[in-house]
Amino acid sequence: MADYLNQQEAVQIREPASLGSLLYISRSTIAPEEAEAVVAGIVATSVTRNAAVGLTGALLFTGTHFAQALEGDKAAIEDLMHRVTCDIRHDEIVIVEQGPLEQRRFDTWSMAYFGPSQFVSRHVTRLLNDPSPAERRRAADWLGELLCEFTARRPFPTLIEQPSIP
Repeated sequence: MADYLNQQEAVQIREPASLGSLLYISRSTIAPEEAEAVVAGIVATSVTRNAAVGLTGALLFTGTHFAQALEGDKAAIEDLMHRVTCDIRHDEIVIVEQGPLEQRRFDTWSMAYFGPSQFVSRHVTRLLNDPSPAERRRAADWLGELLCEFTARRPFPTLIEQPSIP
């Protein structure tokens, strides 16, 4: 797998007055044979852009779907979600969870990504199939916890040079 995996942006992030969190899923429109290169580009761009605006988070790609948790200033999250909704690589975007956040869960990751994950595919798909509110809550909690586990259990990756946030 490419070197972009497990890259972390080490920056000191000034907490915004309105710290928020958002978890979304979307259907990928990326051709399978192009997925590795395209997702590598998404991750590389996200690491830089997220660090510049104080966003942290984690991304999962199942081969057919994306799941992404974002944390930071609510306006920065809204701007990023606007870009995602305009991005032709995403379709059927569903915001699974959104709200205020007391403390970041991905505080040292401008964008955590660990490669394609077929393991979570059925859980992501379940959220797209209009579950009951209770099922949606359970699946969203499980997905959020899984993203946190991925970042907590990974060894500290090689740092990449990025501009720090003042």
